[in-house]
Amino acid sequence: MLILFLHTSLSPAIPVIADDFGVDQALASWVMSVYMISGAVMTILIGRFSDIFGAKKMLLLMMMIYTAATVFAGFSQDIYTLLTIRAIQGIAIANTPIALKIIRDQFPKGKFSIGQSIVTSAYSGGMAIGVVLGPIIVASIGWQSIFFMCAPIAALLLFMCWRALPVDETAKILEHVPPNRNHTNGGRMEGADKDGLAKKKGKIALDIKGIVTMTVSLVSFLVAITNSGSALENPIGFAVPLVIGAISLILFVLVEKKSKSPLVPLKLLLQPPIFAGNIAMLMFGVVQYIIITAIPQLGAAPQGSGLGLDADLVGLLQLPLSLAVLIFGPVFGLLLAKKHKLNTILLIPSMVIMSISFLLVTIFHNTSADVTASLFIFGIGAALLPVTLINIIIALTPRELTGISSAATSDMRIIGGAIGPVIATVIISSILIPIEVDGTTSQYPSPTAFNIVFIVGLVLAIVATILVTLMRGPAVKALNTADVKQM
Repeated sequence: MLILFLHTSLSPAIPVIADDFGVDQALASWVMSVYMISGAVMTILIGRFSDIFGAKKMLLLMMMIYTAATVFAGFSQDIYTLLTIRAIQGIAIANTPIALKIIRDQFPKGKFSIGQSIVTSAYSGGMAIGVVLGPIIVASIGWQSIFFMCAPIAALLLFMCWRALPVDETAKILEHVPPNRNHTNGGRMEGADKDGLAKKKGKIALDIKGIVTMTVSLVSFLVAITNSGSALENPIGFAVPLVIGAISLILFVLVEKKSKSPLVPLKLLLQPPIFAGNIAMLMFGVVQYIIITAIPQLGAAPQGSGLGLDADLVGLLQLPLSLAVLIFGPVFGLLLAKKHKLNTILLIPSMVIMSISFLLVTIFHNTSADVTASLFIFGIGAALLPVTLINIIIALTPRELTGISSAATSDMRIIGGAIGPVIATVIISSILIPIEVDGTTSQYPSPTAFNIVFIVGLVLAIVATILVTLMRGPAVKALNTADVKQM
C-alpha cells in the first residue's frame, strides 16, 4: 500500500518538478518511467533470488534499499539525482513476487487465494489514497513532502519485517538431479521431494549471462515503449532501443536454453496455460492503465472537452475503482479459497465485466456520476481477474519456483502498465480543439479523442476476453491431470 501510494502521489507533481528543476515536462516525466523500468528488471531478479536465497532475506534487502532511497529523494537538488534515486526505488516493485512467495510458504494449503487477494487489495488501496491525496499534498506542502511522509513509515515496516515476520526458508530452490531408480524409500531417493526429484545441496550458479541479456532486453523495450509516443519527432529514440531489445531477447532465449541454472525457467513459462495467462495479464495491465491515464485527463479538461472538474475532485473520479478492488478483492479471495474450481469458472466473467465497463464508459462519460459508476464496475472485474489468473499460474508452478513465476506475471502487468499510458496519451494529444477558458483560448483534447481511447480500451478488453477463453481449456486440463502441488 505504501509503495503504490508514494508512486501514485507523484504523478500530479510532474509539472511542479519540471518547474522546480528548470527542465521540460518530458524529462520530468521520467520520474515515473525510470521507476517502472528499474522495477521491471528488479522484479525478475529479486523474484529469482527469493527462490534461491529465501523470501525474507530478499524482502529485508528490498525494504532497506527502498527506505534509504525514500529518505534521500526529498533532498534532491537536481533532476538527475532524483531520477537516480527513483531508479533505485524501483526495487520496491519486486515486493509482489516476494509477498506471493511468503504467502504460499506460510499460508495453509488452499488459502493462498485469500492472502493473494489481500495483497491485490492493498495495491489498489495505496493507489486510491495516492490518487485522492496526491494532488492535495503537491499543491499544499510540495512534492518533497511525499517522500518525507513515507520515509518513517518505510523504516517502521522494515523493522517489522525484520522482527515480526516468520518465514519458512525451507522452500528455497535447490539444484535437482534425476532420481536414482536403484534407491528405495517409496521409489524415491532419500531426501527427494514429492515429485521424485533428488535435492542436491550446494551452491546455485547465478546465470550472469541471463541476467545481463534480460536486463538489456527489458530496459530497451521499456525505453522504446516510453518513447513510442514521440516516435515521429524522435524516431531514433524509439527504433534504436527497440532493435537492441529484440536482439537482446533472442540472445537471452539462447542463453537460457543452454544454462544449467537458468534465470527464467522457460519450459515452465511456455506451458500453454501459463503463457496465455501471462499474456492476459499483459493485456489487463494495458487496459487498466488506459483507464488510469485517460480518466484524470477527462476530469481535468474544461467543459466542451471534458468534465471541467477542480484538481481536488479529479482524483475522486477513480476512487470507486480502487474501492471496488479494495472491497471485492478479499471477498473473491475467500470465495476462491473455499471452492478452487471457481478460479477457472470465473476467469472469463472477470474479463467480460471489464469489457462491459469499457462499453459503458464509452457511451456514458458526460457526467462524473456516469464515469464513477462505470469505473466501479471495472473495479469489480479488476479485483477478480488478477486473483483467478495468479491462482491458476501459481497452482501450475512448483513451490520452489514461486518467486520467479510470480515475478514473470508481475512483469507482464508492469509492461502493460507502460503501454497503456502511451496509447491513451498519444490519442488524447493528437485530436485537439480550441476552447476559451477565463478569456484565454487554448488547445484541449477533443471529446472524440476520449471516445477513441475508450473504444480502443474496449477492443483490447474483448481481445483479452478471447485470450482467457482460449486459456481456460488448457488450464482446466493441466490442473486436473498434472501432478501439481496444492496452494
